[in-house]
Amino acid sequence: MSIRTEMNKLMGGSDAVITRIIVINIAVFLAANLYVNFSSSAVLLSYIGLSSSPRYVLFHPWTLFTYMFLHTGVMHILFNMLWLYWMGKLFIEYLGERKFLYTYIIGGLAGGILYLLVSYITGSYPSLLMGASAGIMAVMVAIAVLLPDYPIFLFLIGEVKLKWLVLGAFLLFSIVDFRSNSGGKVSHIGGAIYGWFYIWQSRKGNDFANILSSFFHKIGNIFSGKKAKPGKAKVMGFKKPVNDTQKKIDEILDKISRSGYESLSREEKDILFKSSKQ
Repeated sequence: MSIRTEMNKLMGGSDAVITRIIVINIAVFLAANLYVNFSSSAVLLSYIGLSSSPRYVLFHPWTLFTYMFLHTGVMHILFNMLWLYWMGKLFIEYLGERKFLYTYIIGGLAGGILYLLVSYITGSYPSLLMGASAGIMAVMVAIAVLLPDYPIFLFLIGEVKLKWLVLGAFLLFSIVDFRSNSGGKVSHIGGAIYGWFYIWQSRKGNDFANILSSFFHKIGNIFSGKKAKPGKAKVMGFKKPVNDTQKKIDEILDKISRSGYESLSREEKDILFKSSKQ
């Protein structure tokens, strides 16, 4: 198999969205570090990173989004991208690319908002939040809640259940020595809360990925001048229409939570795989 074929698979395969997010993070990392190295000012960081000042963010609202793509340390971006790749591939395998992307983005927003809220309440010293950790934590917690007993093989340790791996990572990176990088750890907690909340609500039939996708689609139609096609079912509130296929998928996900992925029949695996591509 040629190198070109392998690259096409990498950029267009089922985990293409992970590759694109990693590329964006690396590009911003290189640009930010080049700017800081060749300039005596770190103005760029203040326009991309998330300030702990709600007043500043009010006039720079885009930083709630851009901060999650900004890293300045090599080890920071390296470990973040490794966790994103490992956990993201597993998430996409069961829930698909679109739900992964929305979980990553909304988890990052949730982490940023909690960081601002805690900073305002405590009156902490001004700081700048950077990194994809909150969004990654949302992805990790979401897939661990969905597949708590999924086996993960760790070098020199052996097989570990996913729930223990994610719990250990959460405690290590978000709770232990909270006085160090407390702002970043608060954002991790915000991301983790959203990851748990997303799966909890999904099991009730409230899929925020579908809701937001529908919302942005309508916004796009407004700006493009297109009208919604008649006869299409509308998403009202948080509830989505429940059909036989969705009920079957929910039953399969419940079965995975109870007995693990290997307990599925070939037909159930095919249904889950096809649904993740939609």
